[in-house]
Amino acid sequence: MKKNKIIILVTLLLIIITNLYISLKHPDIYTVSKSELSSLKGSTSYLGRLHLWRLLVQNNDWDNATTLESKLNPDQVKDYKLSYQPQLLLDKLILLSGLDNKNSDDYLQLAKIQSILGYSSQAIDSVKKAHQLDPIRSDIERLFYQVN
Repeated sequence: MKKNKIIILVTLLLIIITNLYISLKHPDIYTVSKSELSSLKGSTSYLGRLHLWRLLVQNNDWDNATTLESKLNPDQVKDYKLSYQPQLLLDKLILLSGLDNKNSDDYLQLAKIQSILGYSSQAIDSVKKAHQLDPIRSDIERLFYQVN
């Protein structure tokens, strides 16, 4: 009975030590951002706040992202919002969709926006149209074969 308890305790300790070692040696990006954010060095703290804000934006967690915005450079926030905020992306999508003579770059931009918004089938169609317009461009060709 006592041996079983000791074996279980040793096993649990090994698991805890292994998890601590892995998390300290290879932390995830959220942990890195939060530790940078809590740094006493101003530039490191700012970069941590910016990285964490970007991660929140990319995961569509706008409520938590807005709490960090007031302490960030408005120009950096504005540029990134234009690339990820759903309402701004929808506005850009409507504008691009309304163009009569779209070129391959327009279709690539449409595909990026559609992909971020979760419109996968429309994004694939946009990549295919871009490939039809410019079949020899290497970046479009690579995307075309990745989606097919």
